[in-house]
Amino acid sequence: MANQKPSTLFKKEKVSVEKVAQTRSTENWMGLADALMELCNLRTSISTSAKNGKRVQLVESFENEDALSNGGRYLVRPPLVGRDAGLIHHALREKGHCALVLCREPTTSLGLCPIVALGSGVMVRIQIEEPKNPQKPTCAWFDHALEELGDHVLSKLNPDSPTKRQLDYVLAHLPAVSTCTCVYSVGVELCRTLCDEDK
Repeated sequence: MANQKPSTLFKKEKVSVEKVAQTRSTENWMGLADALMELCNLRTSISTSAKNGKRVQLVESFENEDALSNGGRYLVRPPLVGRDAGLIHHALREKGHCALVLCREPTTSLGLCPIVALGSGVMVRIQIEEPKNPQKPTCAWFDHALEELGDHVLSKLNPDSPTKRQLDYVLAHLPAVSTCTCVYSVGVELCRTLCDEDK
């Protein structure tokens, strides 16, 4: 699947997102589990294409449109904010580029680096160690930040709430942590639990 053109992957992703929404609305739990696995595979392919071996690109303004001419990893920094990161990600996709986009906020008083990800009506914020060289964050640091976002979402999942509520929490946060396979895995397990509860 990773050898497919980005435009093909994006089209399949859109269909898959619609399938997730449809199967959730009809409470087709096994269908939803399958749709989540399919979506996870597609987004993993997109992520793999974005991890093209090039350095992390820093974005601090919209002035240099040419800097957004390739796929890859992008770190959006102040004065730009999370919403700007979303616009940049959308612009790259419209140009047919697979990209991973993170937004960082100013360093905290404790010397930590806040990372923000936005989804559909949700925001995920974590604080991690600054990269050794803030002007040249490594790909490993960037990828670690992506994983930490997913881990943070799962750490806030309330295991005592009803299974449907837990699943809806996971589904609501998927757009913000779309590359974190662990979040999809939890969603699939919750679907299987719901199947068992319906028996």
